[in-house]
Amino acid sequence: MKSLRAALTLCLLTLLLAAPAVSRAQQRQPMPELISQGLNSYAQSGLTTALQVWLQNSLLDRNTLLRGELAALVKADANYGLFESGEVLQIAVITPRISRVYLVMYYERAPVWAWFELYRTRSGNQVISDVFFSTKAQVILPAQFTD
Repeated sequence: MKSLRAALTLCLLTLLLAAPAVSRAQQRQPMPELISQGLNSYAQSGLTTALQVWLQNSLLDRNTLLRGELAALVKADANYGLFESGEVLQIAVITPRISRVYLVMYYERAPVWAWFELYRTRSGNQVISDVFFSTKAQVILPAQFTD
């Protein structure tokens, strides 16, 4: 009886310790098409081409972005080597038409962290309504990733 209780306790502890890893893995979602197309363009043709994809139909001003948020990508291009790929960490649904996509962008020598805010129009098209990039994970990611 004692060994059965010990075995059950061990199983329960194993499940509890594994739960955060399973929970995080289940939060991973496929990359939205608009972001994926931009990342593919970035890897194949560079940042300028990616911006054309990401800012299509967006109200974001490209010149303002280049002076602000995109400076992190320009810096990464200069210091981290070539952009390779990106991976979604989490998609937070803010409203039925607005979501925030948290991702990591892999370069040859270091990552850049990002979020893209996607807005779905009445016609169903998605546009990027806001974006933010940083070399520091804690600036971008929700608390559950940086705790």
